Amino acid sequence: MAKNKSVQPAKPQQLKQVVNNLKTNHEPEVTISPIEYTPRNFKILLGLIVGVVLIAYLPGFQNGFVWDDMFYIVNDEDLRKVSFDNLYLLVSKFYLGNWHPLTMLTYYLEYSLVKDTAWVYHLNNTIIHIINSIFVFKLIEKLSKNFLVGAVTAVLFAIHPLHVESVVWAAERKDVLYTLFLLISFWQYLRYTDELVDTDGQTQWNNKRLWYAFGLFLLSCFAKGMAVILPVVFLLTDYFLLNRKNIIKIGIEKIPFLIASLVFGIISIKAQSEAGANATKVINASYTFGERFFMINYGVLSYWLKMLVPVNLLAFYPYPQKPAGSIPSIYYSAFIGIALVAVIIYFWGRRNKLVWWGGLYFLIVIFPVSQVLPVGSALMADRYFYVSSIGPLLLLGLLANYLYSKASTHKAMPSIATILLLAFTFLSFRQSTKWKDTLTLFTPIYEKYPSDPMVTSNLGWYWFLEKDSEKAKFFFEETHKTTFKTADVHTALGQIYFDEKKYQLTVENFEAALKLKPEEMKNLHWMLGAAYYYTGEYDKAITESQIALDKSDNKNQFAHNIMGLALCKKGNEAEGRKYYDKAIGLDSKFADPYINISTIYNHAGNHLKEIEVLEKALKIDKKAMTAYKNLGVAYKELGRWQEAIRIWEKGAAADPKDGSFDYNIGLEYGQHGDIPKGIKAMQKAVARGDTNATAFLTQRGIPLK
Repeated sequence: MAKNKSVQPAKPQQLKQVVNNLKTNHEPEVTISPIEYTPRNFKILLGLIVGVVLIAYLPGFQNGFVWDDMFYIVNDEDLRKVSFDNLYLLVSKFYLGNWHPLTMLTYYLEYSLVKDTAWVYHLNNTIIHIINSIFVFKLIEKLSKNFLVGAVTAVLFAIHPLHVESVVWAAERKDVLYTLFLLISFWQYLRYTDELVDTDGQTQWNNKRLWYAFGLFLLSCFAKGMAVILPVVFLLTDYFLLNRKNIIKIGIEKIPFLIASLVFGIISIKAQSEAGANATKVINASYTFGERFFMINYGVLSYWLKMLVPVNLLAFYPYPQKPAGSIPSIYYSAFIGIALVAVIIYFWGRRNKLVWWGGLYFLIVIFPVSQVLPVGSALMADRYFYVSSIGPLLLLGLLANYLYSKASTHKAMPSIATILLLAFTFLSFRQSTKWKDTLTLFTPIYEKYPSDPMVTSNLGWYWFLEKDSEKAKFFFEETHKTTFKTADVHTALGQIYFDEKKYQLTVENFEAALKLKPEEMKNLHWMLGAAYYYTGEYDKAITESQIALDKSDNKNQFAHNIMGLALCKKGNEAEGRKYYDKAIGLDSKFADPYINISTIYNHAGNHLKEIEVLEKALKIDKKAMTAYKNLGVAYKELGRWQEAIRIWEKGAAADPKDGSFDYNIGLEYGQHGDIPKGIKAMQKAVARGDTNATAFLTQRGIPLK
């Protein structure tokens, strides 16, 4: 019979493990060792970030300038000349409700080197974005003490489709630039706090890293005023992650930062107010306090939802319309979503304070642009998620690390990560293509918000610059069907109506533009004078021309010309001639005054002098169609009809679309007995759309072709 084997008594630790296993009725979860921070792993991450960013933003290098790019770069006269005065203007002026001198300085340097070569601006934005992504990794890795958390957060930051707007839009240089200095400042601050270990967390005012952080913070504020939130982020980090809980002491330490924040905050508010971007009165008049509360919730929740499912991204998300007298119900339900996010963050954060930090970081950074204080006409914007996204993306990094560390999900993580990486890269690539030009950018927005004036006005400007007057007029008129009125749109409409010879509509739009912005549109007075001249209101034409001359120190050649025209129409040709001469004295290459002087000679019957002046006009401007027409008539008056035909033929060659030259030629040949040539010229005039020639041939039963 076998002997019993001796049994060793179980150790207390082993017994505890057995009891725990019995309680849970399953084997304990096996955890995977975390990925270590090694030079090799960092190089792999660096290569990954650079690679996916260049792929995702490749279309951006082929994009042109859009939207605010026109104000900041394309049409900014302050960039055109390298001078101390221009440099001073760039760093002192408010641009579109912003004061960001450092950002304007980068445009100044770029323009000095490459003018308006768009891809250079896009490339520089992309390079800054890559550097930002690397610093996001360094910061989050340091705060979490986990390589994978930092890596996931950084890669998501690098390729998230919500960040496309900040990177591919040249005008958003301020976004990527202020983020760069903000992140480096944060990094210096964390290195400063590392050196407080031996001082029990006491402030070291003589520590250079604290002042490095402050200097970089100032640079961030000079790039964009939104950087003012950084001191609050420091306090948040101190309290939740660095165990520096003496609020008074850490608050005193931030006094220089807080004073700077206050100064830059006041400047930003002033800039917004002067630009009319402070929309508080308009929004308060349109929405109740309760509606605004729920709209803010909707906007904030949208960032979280679009972070998880980045689809249907637009460059502009307007405030909701109220067709039934109240905002749509979906805005009210957003509060439930926000409450759910808050609950998840609260209970998850009880296990890891980094979760609380991520949630509160987002709340702090998004607050200034959450429309609590309404700015502009957008409820939210993708670019607002650029810096604020670091908090929510950190939570995804923590989730990824949790799934990686569990044996049950560890093996699936590489496949999931690859799919997400490819999907986000593809979505960012596709989103980058939408910023090619104004048409590709605003057409999707127009399809969803066809009556929004911001959208229709931008499409109007696109077609206006493309010289498609009909489409431009359609979108501009759609814009003014709302309460949204701008001096620029009125001016553009006035110019379109002027070309269409609808002078009364021109007058109405120019007057509206001057009423909205009397000083900025002061150069419009001479154009309004021209419109009044063509409506036959010569006294008003004189008045507006005089205003233009007064505002230009009597140096506006166009106003002098209009003044001369109006005076001549009132019978005072001698006085009118003086203004024509002044116009020529100011600009000898200005053909119109010569043409107008020739009219005075025509009235006096001095056709030789008339011809002399008109030939001067044509030497100046070979496209002066009126000069060709009048010169032909002058030769005809002298009986030199062959020379009249020669001049009109030149006019027809200069403007192939104007059939009136061929019509006159046809009449002249007919009057001198050359019927075949006359018919041929008339038929050519018909082909060029001249209605007089069509009527002439039809009445005589002559074929139009």
